[in-house]
Amino acid sequence: MAFLVAALFSSAAAQSGIYPNYYGPYAPNPTEQDEYCENLMDPGDYYVLWAHGPQENWDWQYLDFELEMEPNIRYILTYDSFGEISIDEREDSSLTGSTGICCRNQGTDELVLSLEPSDTAGESTE
Repeated sequence: MAFLVAALFSSAAAQSGIYPNYYGPYAPNPTEQDEYCENLMDPGDYYVLWAHGPQENWDWQYLDFELEMEPNIRYILTYDSFGEISIDEREDSSLTGSTGICCRNQGTDELVLSLEPSDTAGESTE
């Protein structure tokens, strides 16, 4: 029975076109300082999808560009009070060749995001 419940939950989290599922939701932080960081990932090119608000109203949107995530760089995605998304880069040698993404929610509601590898994500450029 527990397996069935776990299977239903994982299929609800994964949505068509969302890979592997999503990160968050991240609640707004009025101090504007906390970042929610995800596990290490392979460098490569990713499409960033994001949505906000209550889960039943999520309308997934792609950012207007492909994010080229490089080794030893942490990407900070900020959702601001105007509903806009920006991404900053910060060097982080503790990533030891991997890359990572963090969210800073300064918006008025919850934020969720997903990274979808492009055709070249994870490939080396030798």
